[in-house]
Amino acid sequence: MFSLNNANREMRRKIQEMVEKQYHNTLGNTTAIQPVLFPDDIISWVEEVRTIKGKPFSFEGRPYLPPIYRDTNKEIYIVKPRQMEITEFAANWLFYNLIRYPSTVGLYLTDRQEHASIFSKLRIHSWGIDQSPVIKSLVDKGNVSWLPFKNGSHLYMHSAWPDYDKARSIPADFVIVDEIQSTNVEAIPVLKETLSKSSHGRFIGMGTGSDQDDSWWKLWHTGNQQEWDPTLNQWVAKNPLSSISSYHLSQYMASWMSREQIEKKKVAYTPRRFTNEVEGWWHASARKPLVESDILALFDKNTRFISPTDVNKKLGPLYLGVDWGGGTRAHTVAWIWQLVDKTAPQFSVIYVERIDKESTEEQADYVAKLVDAYDIEQGVMDGGGGPRQVQKLEARYAEKMIKCLYISRPEKPFEFVSEKNQILVDRTWAVETMIDLIKRPMLQTQIPRISIPAGYSPHVDWIPDHFTCIQGESVDLSGGKKYVRYTHPEGSNDDALHSSIYAHLAWYLQDESRWSYISV
Repeated sequence: MFSLNNANREMRRKIQEMVEKQYHNTLGNTTAIQPVLFPDDIISWVEEVRTIKGKPFSFEGRPYLPPIYRDTNKEIYIVKPRQMEITEFAANWLFYNLIRYPSTVGLYLTDRQEHASIFSKLRIHSWGIDQSPVIKSLVDKGNVSWLPFKNGSHLYMHSAWPDYDKARSIPADFVIVDEIQSTNVEAIPVLKETLSKSSHGRFIGMGTGSDQDDSWWKLWHTGNQQEWDPTLNQWVAKNPLSSISSYHLSQYMASWMSREQIEKKKVAYTPRRFTNEVEGWWHASARKPLVESDILALFDKNTRFISPTDVNKKLGPLYLGVDWGGGTRAHTVAWIWQLVDKTAPQFSVIYVERIDKESTEEQADYVAKLVDAYDIEQGVMDGGGGPRQVQKLEARYAEKMIKCLYISRPEKPFEFVSEKNQILVDRTWAVETMIDLIKRPMLQTQIPRISIPAGYSPHVDWIPDHFTCIQGESVDLSGGKKYVRYTHPEGSNDDALHSSIYAHLAWYLQDESRWSYISV
């Protein structure tokens, strides 16, 4: 086995020159298909060949990574959070195998072509080829989707959408599917067919968690389900009889990330996002997520609704949410609250009303009076339930009153479309964000993040039913992905819930710290 770990700086330089010379001599001889000097150990190769951001690649402080790199199983699944250097593992794994085994084919697939292009430009070319002289000497010029190697190997980088179609005609030896949670997991057998004639036939699937019991959850659980034991400093399998390797990483394993940083994320993130992107796991949703005691805990019996003239605007801006109703069974509900702490965030309800007017014109006029009287900073209204009301308020207030359309798009739950004066919001994400605001109090004080004045009970007695009526049910999206959809029984109303959601979105629309759903 070839190792440079004990060589001094000058010797390392000379040996690297010798390695490059040996590579080129080998590549010039078509009958010799493997370089003479090539480390059998991928860790030794990465440490000696790779340079990243001007420094030698190092595994220091990352004892959990070398076993994953050295795992030669033909089927490996990795569920992980963001920022755990697993995408860099993908680049190293592909470089190593395609250089070590001439005339082989590597395939990198991810959820979108945009992400495949970023992987190619950043991980492969900028951080890989351009910063590592050995690798640079071993590749030819290709393009953003194709990289040829001088030993006859090839690397293809494509979108996995819709069903790994671009992989069907590529006879691959080494395959990686990144962001697997956002791909059609049920179509993976199609992808494995590309490996069927390969003597290597190695496949790695990796991504964050999504919803419990979806196809990605089931696939990972077919493996040996390895968890890192920091005491033993090794991976421990929960299902050791499986012939498939599966690993679970979390940000708690990262030496560069403090517990304090993680706790701050726990405060700032919704439970689903924290579970998926920090703990690196699948989120389990409750069938009945809210009960009456959850809502009553928000009631402050020492306060009442505040009239427009008595509002202290120095405490924070006011946001309005409006959910349209017909005036008989379902009511139009206007929800106004004040942002009193933007870091939590924490809101104090100023005024809530069920508007019992059946006329759409009167409903719009009434809401306009509230906007003017309370001097609303930003409003968001139901864009699907009251076209006339929306049209009238848009004409009067323009971007001050934005319409919201619910969609089912968990991979990109929030989008502001300015030219249409609307936001597109994943309904489940919106509901679960509100559930989180209700159920998770301020970290230090344990004070609720929503305060509802309840000094005059007739104003608020009807509110709890509008929140506790919702039920979660698991439905299948394309590709076998599980999606939690929230509904309410016939005869019940959830108007107050959605008006509060719109009020939250009014704040979220202006929040400069709202996060991006496109990850690199």
